Formats: sequence, C-alpha cells, structure tokens
Amino acid sequence: MSTYLIMAAMKGDFLAKSGNIYNNFQMLGYVDSNAHDEAVKIFFNNPQFPIDWQDVIYIWAESLGGDDKNGHYGELDKIYVEDLNN
Repeated sequence: MSTYLIMAAMKGDFLAKSGNIYNNFQMLGYVDSNAHDEAVKIFFNNPQFPIDWQDVIYIWAESLGGDDKNGHYGELDKIYVEDLNN
C-alpha cells in the first residue's frame, strides 16, 4: 500500500500578478491505496473537505513512493468526474 497525492484540474484558469494565465491545478489531499485509480475513487467517495465537483474537470493521483509513472498520471491517466459519478 502506498500514499497517493490527489490532484485535480479545475475549470477556469489561474491569473498570475504578472498577467500570465496558467492552467489551474489543485492538490486536494492524500489517500492510502494500492493503485492510483483506486486512490482517486477513494478520495472522490470520501473527500477530506467539501468539494463542488462541478468545478473539477478531472482528477489523478501521484504515488509518494517510487513509481515509474509518477509525474505522468495527470497526462496519461486522467479520471474525469463524470466517469466517477456513474
């Protein structure tokens, strides 16, 4: 079992003081799980604080342990909120 960092791509962009616009990604919390997709489902079903899921596009989890795919789940293994609602 590993600890996973839960990340989310939010609807809307982030506007920096400089005027630059960035994608808005948020860290949502941590979950202990056996796999990244399972970690997302665990967090989605029992978030650590109230979340308006309509503000979230997709979620992913990054292992805090040694995982060769770390740093790529957000681009390769996105889990969309509408898929979790089904």
